[in-house]
Amino acid sequence: MASSLAPDPTTDEGRSTPSSYGVLWSRVEDGFYVANRDGVFLGYLDREADGTYRVFNGRSRKVGEAPDRRAAMAVLLSHHDEEAMA
Repeated sequence: MASSLAPDPTTDEGRSTPSSYGVLWSRVEDGFYVANRDGVFLGYLDREADGTYRVFNGRSRKVGEAPDRRAAMAVLLSHHDEEAMA
């Protein structure tokens, strides 16, 4: 089941976070989400038993963690943007 959980680019919220535009999030199973943009694998989120999410880049390297799914999504997008600018 795929869904775009990124902010709507037609709203002020979407315009304030352009890095999320075009990102497709797919729920693989309960607590496990993968992200891609234009066919490029960005990384994934993995929920732990305590409800926190570990965040991994497209090379399966841990790049952070977050208390909830939305925050974890933001961590992954921010990390991806930082790598692209480097």
